[in-house]
Amino acid sequence: MQAGHPDAPLAASAAHAVALYGSDAELRRMVLPFVREGLHGGEAVVAAVSEQAAAVLCEGLGKARNDVRWAVPGLTYTSLGPASEAVRSYLAEQHEAGTPVRLLAENATGGPAGRTAAYLRLDAVSSEVYGVYGFPWACLYDRRRHPAEVLEQVVQVHPLLLGADGRAAGNGAYVSPEAYLAAHPGPLSPVPPTVALDVTLTTGAELSAVRNRAAAAAGLLGLPVADTRDLELGAGEVIANALEHGVLPCRVRLWGEAGQVVVRVDDRGPGDGVATAGFRRPPLDSRSGMGLWIARQLADVVHVGTGVDGNAVELRFGAVARGGGRDAA
Repeated sequence: MQAGHPDAPLAASAAHAVALYGSDAELRRMVLPFVREGLHGGEAVVAAVSEQAAAVLCEGLGKARNDVRWAVPGLTYTSLGPASEAVRSYLAEQHEAGTPVRLLAENATGGPAGRTAAYLRLDAVSSEVYGVYGFPWACLYDRRRHPAEVLEQVVQVHPLLLGADGRAAGNGAYVSPEAYLAAHPGPLSPVPPTVALDVTLTTGAELSAVRNRAAAAAGLLGLPVADTRDLELGAGEVIANALEHGVLPCRVRLWGEAGQVVVRVDDRGPGDGVATAGFRRPPLDSRSGMGLWIARQLADVVHVGTGVDGNAVELRFGAVARGGGRDAA
């Protein structure tokens, strides 16, 4: 039976549930049975959730709260690309060690408009990216914090729903990752009338110079050195893709916004498949597909736009907000 069917028994590779709650009482009813099941089964229960949710769950667990790890090592939500990789790396390490894990995660993104959209794209592919390790996990979404259109998309990216009794059931509204990503590639940010960098490339020979100029401009805007290095590499990969696979000329613009540095790369190509590319690590011997994957690992947010005028990729770099557990560093 297929995962999207409400009565389908899902394999461990698709054990990705969502708990939509609207009160502290509802959070306890839905999530505490999920946590206790893991503890009773000898699993390492890890909860990377907001301080508010952690406090509610700790109260309900009593002394058992000390058996829960309240952070994923290395996870913060200051940048979504590295945050996603931190979770994947942790689960991979536990799988390699033979340690059964049960994970709770909560969207603690904050920051500029469009960041929740980027988070949901990562959530959409996590059933595949994290699910290969065979561990169950549940994502928490407080209905009081999100508008109706976001909650509708939240349901679309989770193959399982946690019910009022804490039991997981198949989700008939689930949308496949490819379909969801294709339908939600953005949104692109408006380009301000004045930008820190605006350059057009016509040959690949210009790539190195433009990368250097982008890094210098980002530094002048106040981007920290480590983030500037990520920007230089990530933007360079996207520019290289545009030069190799797009239709020239390629235009690169860079500006500061909401405490971050934004890089936008435009070319005149059709952009087929760009919205769904780069979420899964290509094979190490692959000769294509690595560039956008690298960019998604480094950037906080990646948005894509395609249309009659061509293809655009927007990358955001720089810290936004901390989150992901009481002890997150």
